[in-house]
Parts: sequence; structure tokens; C-alpha cells
Amino acid sequence: MAAPAFRSVAADSAEVAALKGKTNLASESLGTKIVSFSDEFFAEASNLLKDSEAVFLPEEFTDRGKWMDGWETKRHNKSYDWTIIQLGYAGAIFGFDVDTSHFTGNHAPVVSIEAANASEEEVRAGKAQFSEILPKVDMNPGSHHYFVYEAPTAAYTHLRVNNYPDGGIARLRVYGQVVPQALTASSNGLIDLAFVGNGGRAVACSNQHFCSPSNLVLPGRGKTMGDGWETRRSRTPGHNDWAILKLGVRGCIDKIEVDTRHFCGNYPPQVTMHATVSDEDVPASDAKWTEVLGAVPTTADSQHVFDTTGARDQAFTHVKFTMYPDGGVKRIRVYGRAAN
Repeated sequence: MAAPAFRSVAADSAEVAALKGKTNLASESLGTKIVSFSDEFFAEASNLLKDSEAVFLPEEFTDRGKWMDGWETKRHNKSYDWTIIQLGYAGAIFGFDVDTSHFTGNHAPVVSIEAANASEEEVRAGKAQFSEILPKVDMNPGSHHYFVYEAPTAAYTHLRVNNYPDGGIARLRVYGQVVPQALTASSNGLIDLAFVGNGGRAVACSNQHFCSPSNLVLPGRGKTMGDGWETRRSRTPGHNDWAILKLGVRGCIDKIEVDTRHFCGNYPPQVTMHATVSDEDVPASDAKWTEVLGAVPTTADSQHVFDTTGARDQAFTHVKFTMYPDGGVKRIRVYGRAAN
């Protein structure tokens, strides 16, 4: 079967800007992990999945050689190296960033990617059927390589990254959309309609100076202040900052959780939430927003759970979370009932 049609695009292109608005299915924050690999002599394959940008430490060495922030295999492979990645959530793929940052005389010269939709057991037993979705492409040293599909792929659970014949890759970003195999219910019996595992994602915001609103829908409560959403300080009277989340499933909203974990001197004093219905990723500028949570205060480093204050039996596709005047929040949970 032929690989889906794709094209290579420049880092500063509109296509890449759109790509980065999708979910990175290969993010370690989603629970993505390495299942197996042919070799990781110099540097671990798990580095491919790090959310942080790759770094270079000139003086850092290990007992096997130069420390590198990526996946690096030993030299002189007579065939090729590979690693199999299990995505945290199955998803349709819109494109890739194969990043060889800091690998200059030791980068992987050629890469290809295969994909499968299978259980972990099938993959480990060698029974999964992998199909090529990115044929062999040339890599440059120390560069980001962006590839965009003409249309999203089918939903996949695993990727096999092939490295010809050997060398290093710093990061792999797999931009796509989570396709839930089943909706994940929360402990309160409701569904977190905005949760990334249920297909939710951030699609727009007023500001993301310190960190992205995409973090708002991630699993867990994070590790540091750096894995929430934080805006710059406002000096303008009456200012507010907002983020729009596209719900993974259209639904009625019953409860909202605002988690300010790790935000101690920079949490928002007050927040609201509104909701709307739209067929677009980002609702139109004249969209009608309905208040589902009136202005409520937040406190430092705390989980706040609020009952919605309006339109509880109306189904929505998007929510707009607003902070007054600015600040940082770790997670937003939008608990409710699926409309379908």
C-alpha cells in the first residue's frame, strides 16, 4: 500500500504554524513510550519523546562517549536502526517534525516511518501489521524537518521510526488529533469533555508568553509551573486573558475544575467560563458565547471544583476560559455528559 501523499514544508510556513496547533501525539506528557529498539548505544530512544527542546552540553560525556539529547545509535550498522513508539492515545496524523538539532556530524542521514493500529501485546509479539506512512526522506544535520499530509491519516496506536543506517535524531513531533477508542469517564462518573484523551485540545488564546494552553487538557497535575498555561503580566486596567478549548465530544457541562497547582504568586484572582457551538476549530469572531460559570475567585496551588451556573442542559462544542486579569493555571477539567 502506497504511503499517503505528503510534502516537505519550511519551518516559517503557514502549514507549520497550523501543524503546531494540533496535538503532539508523541509527547511523553500523554503517556507515549518506547516499546522496543534495535540500539541506543550513545543516547536513549526515549529522548525522542521529550516535550522540551533538545539542548547541547559541550562538556558533558558518558562512559560511552558524548552525551546527546536525543536518540543515537552506534556507528557502522550494515542494515539500519529502528525504534517502536506506542502513542499515549491513538490518533490521526496531520504531519511530523523530525528534529536533528545538535546532531551535526552524527545525524541520521535518512529516516522513514511506519504505523500500526494494534495492541501493545501484538506489537511486542511481532504480530502487528506496520504500513509505511512516511517513505525514506533525507535528513540534514542540526535541522527541523517538517512533513505535512495532504489529508490526515487513519488512526494509529504505534509508530516505527527507521534510521538509515545509524546515527542520531533529537526529537520526533507527531502532530495530529486524538481519536478516542472509548471515552474516559472521571471518578465523579462524568466525562471530562476537554481532556486530551477524549479528543479535546486548545485552539486559540490571547497570550501564551510563558507556556501553552495546550497543557490545560493534559493528564495528571503536572510536574512544575512550566507545564501549565501562563500569560505575561498585564499593566492595562480591565485586562483579561483567555483560552478557547475545543471539546473532544459535544456535551452538556455540569462541573468545571480549575487547578492552580504550582501557581502560587501568579494564579488568576478571578476566572469565568463561557461556551458555544461551532463547526470550526476556532469559533468565528461573532460567535455567541453563553456563560456557564460566572466570575469566581481562585487561590494558590489548589484544585477548585465549581458547579456550572447556567445552560446546564445545553450541549456545546467549545469553551472559553478567561482569567482576570492574567496569570497561570495548570489544568482545566470540563465535566459533563456527551450529547451523542
